[in-house]
Amino acid sequence: MAGTRSTTLIKNELIRYISSLGLQVNTVTKARGNRGFFKEGRIDISKTLDDDSAVKTIIHEFTHYINYKFDKQLKNLDLIFDADTPTIRRELMEVTKFVDENAKCKKLCDERDRLKSSIQKLSDSIKKTYPNFSPNEELKEFNKYAKNDDIAYLAKYDRVKIKMGRESKLYSLTNIHEDFPDTPQVFIDYLKLKSEQRKRSKIMRRILKLTKYYSEPCELFARFIEALYLDADKVKELAPTVYEHFITLYNKNYYKGLRELFGILRVIVF
Repeated sequence: MAGTRSTTLIKNELIRYISSLGLQVNTVTKARGNRGFFKEGRIDISKTLDDDSAVKTIIHEFTHYINYKFDKQLKNLDLIFDADTPTIRRELMEVTKFVDENAKCKKLCDERDRLKSSIQKLSDSIKKTYPNFSPNEELKEFNKYAKNDDIAYLAKYDRVKIKMGRESKLYSLTNIHEDFPDTPQVFIDYLKLKSEQRKRSKIMRRILKLTKYYSEPCELFARFIEALYLDADKVKELAPTVYEHFITLYNKNYYKGLRELFGILRVIVF
């Protein structure tokens, strides 16, 4: 990170500069539940952020403003770097991972891998009784066993409430031994496997959604600028092709307002 000034001082200087451009900067809002957001003529920064996080968020949102000045759709990578290739996108994603640990969906990926291992172990256990079992198919033997029995609901839900007239009965996988004490272990393993598969599918959808978000041109560009503030040398190492394109355009003053921003942040690029 460039400079030795306090982040409070940097934050205040950034706000003064951005405000001088006619942008409204709000730092006492909830920012729609996000760290920050940019809307034409306005930048909101969450009041919950400490000064260090606030500075990085201001940089991020102001970069959206710079992007917006020449691409109001914020969706054209070729307009941002004068090129759009698989190499550029790959390099930008590496920079994104450096800036934002969550961009790697690390916790989600770790949980996905844990579920994959759990599903494999449960599948192997079931195959000891039913060698032809496939985890991608229903276990016919369980369907026969559960026919006309409430335990069948647990093949689709981890927790379910069944109405019985004016009363209701609550079943859950965590209480299966008490609710259905005579159930063979192989069928309990099958129900656990189905539960783990549902969890994995949900996590995969979240990973895909996050990956799509982080791959948007405006987000790639914003995190690239954040990274230059954090460690310009690291950016040159991770994204040499992108950096070369960026410097060429930067020296032509292509990114209006960025040179002034870097002056405040004391970021040196060449």
